Amino acid sequence: MSRLDLSRYFLPIAPKLAGVEAELQRILQSDVEVVQKLADHVRGGQGKRLRPALVMLSSRFCGAQGDDDVRFGAVFELIHTATLVHDDVIDHAQLRRGMPTLNRLWGNTLTVLFGDLLYLVAMDEAIACRSWRMMEILAQVTTRMTEGELIQNDVLFKLDTSRKDYFDIQERKTALLFSGCTETGAVLTGRSEADCLAMRGYGLEVGRAFQLIDDLLDYTATSAQLGKPAFSDLREGKLTLPMLTLLEKAPDEVRPLIRTIWDRGEEVPIPEVEEIKLRALIEKHDALAETRELATRASGNAVAHVTGVQGEPATGELLREIPEALLSRSM
Repeated sequence: MSRLDLSRYFLPIAPKLAGVEAELQRILQSDVEVVQKLADHVRGGQGKRLRPALVMLSSRFCGAQGDDDVRFGAVFELIHTATLVHDDVIDHAQLRRGMPTLNRLWGNTLTVLFGDLLYLVAMDEAIACRSWRMMEILAQVTTRMTEGELIQNDVLFKLDTSRKDYFDIQERKTALLFSGCTETGAVLTGRSEADCLAMRGYGLEVGRAFQLIDDLLDYTATSAQLGKPAFSDLREGKLTLPMLTLLEKAPDEVRPLIRTIWDRGEEVPIPEVEEIKLRALIEKHDALAETRELATRASGNAVAHVTGVQGEPATGELLREIPEALLSRSM
């Protein structure tokens, strides 16, 4: 698998994305030394900025004027970063994008408080735009994301985790944030309810595809590609769709193996012999096929949603290409 390069899709919005970086630097500037220290570390490990890019692209597609899209791009990135910061504490993660996590360097207390701060400064920035609809979207997204985290932690290390649990977690923790990003363009331009729904649906399906591929990669990519140990989800007690599928197809072989891994503790890497056995079972029972199929279906659904909206043609073409491109990503 090759690493996904999104730079081609972001070229038309490069000045806007530079504006998001400047906005993040401004927002995260603090005269509180410890806050600045944590903020500098977070900004040094920046990701692909996919969520702000979706805000920019949807806004360009819908014909938004001004710089409110830049502000909301920064807001969505701050919310995303806050969830990652909290997730790393909950998961006892040591690496994020190949860098030491905040909790590894400064402990859980400071990290949780900093994550809380990121949520609050994001909301403060959003309020400044005086858009009640955007505030509703952000409140709904953050509420559902927290619900998703609660569901996930309620079913950790439980072999009876259901498919409903999995899809609830996926939608709340990932897909709804994407949907908020893409609905933003329609809201900022005062588009019809139908267009807002279509742009929201586009982001929701992109988020579903993104998470499905993410869950797939935990069983197919190397630790170097992921920037964290492979099979991390399983070690942390999370049963994602590939493993749920394998449990359905070969319960007698898989359940004892998973229990052995969990009993050993999530801090202990899976021994090579067990990793080889798991990969062999996954291949034998074709346990990744459904995840790939659902990701492909979600990608197609996303394209269908955006195709029904009138907008700037070149940007519309990019929005139609991105869901398919995400299917080929390796990290």
